[in-house]
Amino acid sequence: MNYREATDYIEKLQIEVGSDLSLKQIKYLADKVGNPENKSRIIHIAGTNGKGSVGNFIAGILAMSGYTVGRYVSPALFDYREKIQKITGNIYGLQKEYISEQEVADNLTYLIEKTDEIRKEGKKAPTAFEIETVMAYKVFADWKVDVAIVETGMGGRLDATNIVEKPVLSVITSISMDHMDYLGDTLLAIAKEKYGIIKNRVPVVAIEPESECLEELKYTCRRHDANLNIFSRDDIRPYEFSVDKTSFIYENEKFTLSQAGIFQLDNAGLALEAAKVLYGSGFRLINKQSVKEAFKMCRWPGRFEVVSHDPYVIVDGAHNPDAARLLKYSLSAYFPGEKFIYIIGVFKDKDYEQILRTTLPRAKRVYTINAPAPRGLESEQLAECAAKISDNKIKHIEAKHNVREALSSISRDGVTGRIVVFGSLSFLHEVYEYFGKGY
Repeated sequence: MNYREATDYIEKLQIEVGSDLSLKQIKYLADKVGNPENKSRIIHIAGTNGKGSVGNFIAGILAMSGYTVGRYVSPALFDYREKIQKITGNIYGLQKEYISEQEVADNLTYLIEKTDEIRKEGKKAPTAFEIETVMAYKVFADWKVDVAIVETGMGGRLDATNIVEKPVLSVITSISMDHMDYLGDTLLAIAKEKYGIIKNRVPVVAIEPESECLEELKYTCRRHDANLNIFSRDDIRPYEFSVDKTSFIYENEKFTLSQAGIFQLDNAGLALEAAKVLYGSGFRLINKQSVKEAFKMCRWPGRFEVVSHDPYVIVDGAHNPDAARLLKYSLSAYFPGEKFIYIIGVFKDKDYEQILRTTLPRAKRVYTINAPAPRGLESEQLAECAAKISDNKIKHIEAKHNVREALSSISRDGVTGRIVVFGSLSFLHEVYEYFGKGY
């Protein structure tokens, strides 16, 4: 298969098969190809929100300290290949390289052949995400990276990435209500699934969870004889913040982020805690200066990012209620008292009513769009829900097909004000493309 044929196969498989929360199929596939998940040092990250940002910060710290770092992320925002990355650092900054089209084609062809063998044996075949996960582990081994950072796709205990037997560090980001159909309908049930990545005698770094989950986290770590390191929000003192620069004090040192979003303070603090544990685990090249340089350079698109100043447009992947709460918090902090023009698109399996209840009080005009995926909610249905929740307090709520239609309508009608585009990550690339921005 060439690159297009291989990725088309994976896309079709994703639609036809979807998700399967069981490790049986992926373990069988991994075993067939020599268990590549156990050939690299792995940092495993689980959580509801913040996985990408925390992973990005940790990768930056390690790369600027002289390590070659692999990353496995999902979903991809701009290019399928960004799911598997190699990151290095030097005096000029961070260098990011995606898996090549040829590597994708070669590896997927090989793994699809193995998948066909499994089918012929009368066994259930792996899902698209399971095949991609084995590909990521295999590529990291082929690249001989010093360490790879792997994010769970959903949950933890039964997530495909959790076939790794002995990571060097387990990281737990913030946990909130999401994917309840798969993970449980209480915060504690969801937390238990996330804590499923914790392994015997592997150190754990976690942001301090809600009290109802803290005891479960401590219990899980005791059961696995895993040293628990908790980052508390009280450990960080904000110093100054704007959409261009956020500074904070941690252990009497000042750090500066180029990434906007008040919530990034938590993510940076968790990454700092991870860096300390990694240093104690043998990553002795990590140093204070490399951490500071990494924070100044790290950029993670689609997370409270200004993509245009005229018109003023912010994009944010606030796709669940907790992320919407953090978006509202950042908007209030950076632009107190201001109301915004919203462009919103969400998946129908998300709690979009709660997302709207949280964000609509800061809106003066709303455009809803279709999230481009089988799970996408129709823009008309989202507009109806917004009108009902706003109780006619927002006079202009309009359904559009996509981001381009919404932005063009705003421009054509001469509407002024800051524009906030948020919701599913599946369409945020359209904003960057509209303004001719790359990543």
